[in-house]
Amino acid sequence: MDGRGGSFVAVRRISQGLERGNNTCHSTSAEVVAGSAAWLGRGLSCVCAQRGEYDARPSFDLTPVQEECLQRLQSRIDVPYDSSVLDHQKSFQDLLQKREGDRSVWEYPFAVAGVNITFMLIQMLDLEAVKPRTLVGATFLKFLAENDSAFDLLYCITFKLMDHEWLTIQASYMDFNAVMKSTRCQLERELLSEDITLLEDLPSYTLLAQ
Repeated sequence: MDGRGGSFVAVRRISQGLERGNNTCHSTSAEVVAGSAAWLGRGLSCVCAQRGEYDARPSFDLTPVQEECLQRLQSRIDVPYDSSVLDHQKSFQDLLQKREGDRSVWEYPFAVAGVNITFMLIQMLDLEAVKPRTLVGATFLKFLAENDSAFDLLYCITFKLMDHEWLTIQASYMDFNAVMKSTRCQLERELLSEDITLLEDLPSYTLLAQ
């Protein structure tokens, strides 16, 4: 809260010129922006992954099934949240009400965390590209070809993982960016593990049952 009673808003900005590797954590510079909830509505376009104009990266060939699945997922990017859908409602409510774990003195702003996770996954998985240009993006498409709800499931896993990381370090709002980076690193490591054949095999998947 600020001195005028406005609510705290943290927004993650991902820098241009992101470096990528096949099996490494892709940390990015980020900053926390404090402001009012109204600012978030006006400046939501700021919460996005931006890349340099000449950021050339390799691309991966897609099977017809993978291409169709990617196009369907891309068409959902602008679809608003539907509260009538029951999938993962328990996990959503547990996170929203902060029911689990030994909660931190400082809690992250729930809605802003959700926005950051959404754009982090879109950027990390390269979902706005015609075909993925990163190994983690190509790996995810294999899961998507097997399960149309793969993104929904991965989103829930990511949110629970972020919440777990937050509690592990007893974070404050000043640690928001560090927690987001740590969450992304852990998620990439798990997705690129040779032992993972389904999203349900991810070690962090077990967090959904806690």
